[in-house]
Amino acid sequence: MPLSDRESQILADIEARLRADDPRFAKAVGTTTVTAHARRQLKLAVLGFAVGSCLLMLGLLHLLWGLAGFALMLASAVHGANMFKRLGADQASDSSGQAHSGLRSYLNDRRPRDDEERDA
Repeated sequence: MPLSDRESQILADIEARLRADDPRFAKAVGTTTVTAHARRQLKLAVLGFAVGSCLLMLGLLHLLWGLAGFALMLASAVHGANMFKRLGADQASDSSGQAHSGLRSYLNDRRPRDDEERDA
């Protein structure tokens, strides 16, 4: 159900005050999506896996380097698998491939529905 004109104006005023009070937070909330975060973390996991494989090769010289490389590879693989799963779940739940984000959608989700208003 769409917002009334009054509710839209109130929401716009709240957003304007938030942008004026804390522009960094408003920018982060308005632009960061769960999908973008998961992609960034997935890239970091791939980089960690590559560094871990290099450390594993150094393990031929010293055992501790090899153990550190193996541990880094294992941690990166687990983290990457979790991010890949989250990325797939987000894209499957949202047909546009973008997770719902931003202050407006958060406030819309928190707004009581008509059925809840009648019950109160």
